[in-house]
Amino acid sequence: MKRKMWPLAEQALFFTRLGRLLERGYPLGQALEFLAIQAPTHRRMEVERCLQQLRAGLPLFAAVEALSVDRMAVNLLFFAERHGDLPRGMAETGEALAQKARFYEQLHRFSRYPLFLLSLLIIMLVLMEWWLLPQFERAAAAFSPQRGHTAWLLAVVAHAPMAMAAIAVLAVFSGLFYTAYFRRWPVSRKLQFALRIPGLASFLRLFLTCLTARQLGRLLQAGLSVYDALGVFSEPSSWPFLQMEGRRLRHGLMKGMALDRLIGAARYYEQELALVIRHGQSNGELGKELEHYSEFLLQMIEKRAEAALKLVQPLLLSVVGALIVGMYLAILLPMFSMLNSL
Repeated sequence: MKRKMWPLAEQALFFTRLGRLLERGYPLGQALEFLAIQAPTHRRMEVERCLQQLRAGLPLFAAVEALSVDRMAVNLLFFAERHGDLPRGMAETGEALAQKARFYEQLHRFSRYPLFLLSLLIIMLVLMEWWLLPQFERAAAAFSPQRGHTAWLLAVVAHAPMAMAAIAVLAVFSGLFYTAYFRRWPVSRKLQFALRIPGLASFLRLFLTCLTARQLGRLLQAGLSVYDALGVFSEPSSWPFLQMEGRRLRHGLMKGMALDRLIGAARYYEQELALVIRHGQSNGELGKELEHYSEFLLQMIEKRAEAALKLVQPLLLSVVGALIVGMYLAILLPMFSMLNSL
């Protein structure tokens, strides 16, 4: 049976507290035992299972898979173990999960009222089609044989529920397509598809650039060479995108190509990343500059996400408002047309 995922806010709190305990000198096992004492029974069993796997010799990121947590947490802890700063990695994992939880909560809050209005409007349109429109059509035919715009407006209102049903069916088929096909595509094919979508492409470039710069910078500051850091990228427990990039970049380096040229040749990165790499290599501070650059990118991602969320509610309300105005016009204009024909 599939385990129920922890709420994102609970995951964030768990990893934040675990990071704080590690910063205060607790051994990892003791910190997990301490948190297990305070957890509900069903959570405590998962934490104890995680402890058992740690004692059996599994690395932390693999033991954390015993918890019903977001896959992003497992990936972040994999890199935290590799660059050696586990308390900081735990804290950043908690912060990343908290940001994800805030995003979903804001999305739900902004869309809840417009979606309620839209549902109410669909019910009204269905009732109009079943009960009110047939009476309008009979009256319009009796008073004005040459109906023209009246017939067109009535037809638009009559077909509105069908159009919305078609949109809902399309959304369902899109979800099935994602589940059955898109998720199974290789990473390169997914990137090619996503980069064709204008709004998504710019956000995706920011995210992938931030992810690559942040993890590469951390590994370099931990003392790994560029080639060895890319080897960590290539490991199976890394993000699928970083696995692909690790193999591609290592192959290019073996051929004698420069890292900044390999990065600059990829269209899924921001152009500045190649310049940051070139500048960091010239002054011997590549790891530090990559991490600082990733922090700037993370701020940009947060601002864009907030701007996108602020558009959700006005956009949905505009759609609802346009449908309401159209519905009133479809009722009133035929009435005026029939009155003029008297």
